[in-house]
Amino acid sequence: MLAFVSLIGSSCVPAQPPPSFPGQIPERPVFGEDVPLITIALWHARDLGLTPEQVRALETLRADFQRMSDLKVAQLQRLEFDLQRLLNREDVDLGRVETAIRQVEGIRTELRLGRIKTLEMAKAALTPEQRLKLQPVLRGGP
Repeated sequence: MLAFVSLIGSSCVPAQPPPSFPGQIPERPVFGEDVPLITIALWHARDLGLTPEQVRALETLRADFQRMSDLKVAQLQRLEFDLQRLLNREDVDLGRVETAIRQVEGIRTELRLGRIKTLEMAKAALTPEQRLKLQPVLRGGP
């Protein structure tokens, strides 16, 4: 169980090619790209013995987080642009800059907490045995 704690501190691991699935071609990562842990668990669904309900739950968690993340990243980009405009003025309004920075950091915090919460929900969807089977995969094993 202690080894599974690594899921909480990091949401991604170095990319490993997914196994072959008859009739299904999963997306392959670009060399060096990190892959979300839920995706790795889904790639190894058969090896882990995931039930169809668990697969659906993990797919839903991944999709929900991706939607939230896309919205937050867009919001973050807009806020960063606005902050840059404030900083490029001849007379910088420190009060407005501070507010903008706090908004940016708030969005980053929401993203990070959202990732951790999603990983915790994914962990809860797996049995203890499945979590143990997942550990070698996360360390780059079979």
